[in-house]
Amino acid sequence: MLAVLTFASGAEEAHMASETVSRRVARRLAEGNPAGLLYGAILTGAVMSATAGHVATAYGVIGPCLFVVAVYWLADIYVRVFAGPFRDGRSPLSHRLRAAAGHESRVLLGGVPALVLLVVTSLVGVKASLAVDLALWLTVVELGGVAYIAGRYVGSSRAAAFRESLAAALLGVLMVVAKSFLH
Repeated sequence: MLAVLTFASGAEEAHMASETVSRRVARRLAEGNPAGLLYGAILTGAVMSATAGHVATAYGVIGPCLFVVAVYWLADIYVRVFAGPFRDGRSPLSHRLRAAAGHESRVLLGGVPALVLLVVTSLVGVKASLAVDLALWLTVVELGGVAYIAGRYVGSSRAAAFRESLAAALLGVLMVVAKSFLH
């Protein structure tokens, strides 16, 4: 029994060693909730775009972003927990809550890159409007990057994955443009 476990562990280690970093990133992204990650990025970008002109500092954008993403995360959990039994059958509420919170946690992570950039640029003295613009452009890159990784993960050529990433990034560009029109 121990030899089998050691063999399986050794085989797993060999697989991990042969797996490229980009393939490992794609696999981890696919195993999580990539849709949640995208929703978090989109919500954060949309709130930044809508609120940036109504606050004096970039820090004033962070609170509304955190609030909207948190409410969306809680709404996702709520829906999974209380609508899930129609599809999945009966299970204890505590199990459904844990599973839903874990699955939907990627929503919270989706906006982190833009929010971290917003804080860092503000700390070094970048004006609020430029800090938000930089965070929005990072969101464009994040949306396009996830699409590119997904395309390569399913076997698309680099060119096809790049075209998909450009299409995915358009939503982020729309948020950048909307910021200009809203303010």
